[in-house]
Amino acid sequence: MIAGRLCRAHDAVTDAGFFLARLCLVGIVAAYTYETVARYFFAAPTSWSNEVVSYALCIGTFLAMPELTRRGGHITISFALEMAPARIVRVALPALAVASGAVCLFVAWLSLQENIRQVVNEVMLVRVQPVPKVWISSWITYGFLSSALYFFRAAGRNGEAPDPQGAPVG
Repeated sequence: MIAGRLCRAHDAVTDAGFFLARLCLVGIVAAYTYETVARYFFAAPTSWSNEVVSYALCIGTFLAMPELTRRGGHITISFALEMAPARIVRVALPALAVASGAVCLFVAWLSLQENIRQVVNEVMLVRVQPVPKVWISSWITYGFLSSALYFFRAAGRNGEAPDPQGAPVG
């Protein structure tokens, strides 16, 4: 019961994150379009568009990552599983999901350690407008942590991703 609620909450956060990732893409296109028009038609290049694009790219990528993991859209090399007998696949899929989740969890932990270091040392991204680096890098931690949870959830479904058209389960 509580696991189902946690899974639904995780899915809701992922849905919101994926929506924000799409907004990041809109922001990237808008910033590049504005920069191009300003630069080539009005001879007035911006000082901020490259920053907006690079920050939105990082944030959007790691906001989209959990949704792609939930849908099973992550990169996978499946030729060995496609040739394996069904009994091996039934064991291998959950094992691979656990291993993938463990790797994502480890990367999230490393990223969290870096986030903490950035806060403690007040590390800034020094560009046109300095911003705390953790404002951007914390999305890496989120993306890997949330994806790890989806891999662990997939392990409980024998390694299978949910139906991309249907509601995720488990």
